[in-house]
Amino acid sequence: MTDKKLSELVVEVSQQISEIYNHPDYQKIETKGYENNATLGDAYQAMVDLNAEIENKEPE
Repeated sequence: MTDKKLSELVVEVSQQISEIYNHPDYQKIETKGYENNATLGDAYQAMVDLNAEIENKEPE
């Protein structure tokens, strides 16, 4: 279990997704035609949406 806030974890995941997307090895795989129903862009957007929901709910 973690002591981190959910919003902190979401930000970390978003950063990691971005790093994966920009990694040269991933770019090579994508260039060769890698496709999936859920893209890294979808995963990143899910984290953005989740973080927005968290920010609306968390007490200041």
